[in-house]
Amino acid sequence: MKKLATIFLSLYSLSYANIYEDLSDFAYKKVSDENFKVENAKIVHFFKNNKECLDLLISPKQVQILKSYNSCKNLEKDVDFNNFLNKDFLTLYKNDGKFIQEKILDLKNVMQDIMLYYKLHYAFSKDIKDMSKNKNLNVLNSIDTKEGGTLLYRINNQTCVGIELKKHNSKMAMKIYGIENLDKKCKLFIESPDFKNISYTTKDFNWYYLE
Repeated sequence: MKKLATIFLSLYSLSYANIYEDLSDFAYKKVSDENFKVENAKIVHFFKNNKECLDLLISPKQVQILKSYNSCKNLEKDVDFNNFLNKDFLTLYKNDGKFIQEKILDLKNVMQDIMLYYKLHYAFSKDIKDMSKNKNLNVLNSIDTKEGGTLLYRINNQTCVGIELKKHNSKMAMKIYGIENLDKKCKLFIESPDFKNISYTTKDFNWYYLE
């Protein structure tokens, strides 16, 4: 009986020896083959208020909470939070940012067009094309040449950004803000850090003075 057990253990060890060898070979090559599928994954350590909060494993198809710390202990079992991680968060994470960068540049060009026109004329034009040729720009109602008004900037052919022209601190100024709608590209844009930096500070909207 003891001999049978020894033979069984030997065979067991031999079968796992192949796994050792396979893993060793992979450690040399570090590429996918018929035995290994490599996915680009990252471990992210998230801190909140200078305290450890979560360790996340982000792979192309899934986000897993590897560890939750005392300050964020309840999030690990929160179904809504896990759904957010594997839907909205993962979608945003996988976005390469090119679309946002292109639209941020385009919006900044519109802002510069309007600033330049006002500095040259100390007035606005009732015809938006005089101030900017951008095809994504239109007027909400009408523009008052002296008092300003509201312009609308489109993302994916949907009204997405408001550009308000009005007096602020006794000076003509420009304010930028997001307009919520159901369009996914618009939401992606106005919730991006780059747009938030253009739109507002931690305390108030950013006001761009035209004079």
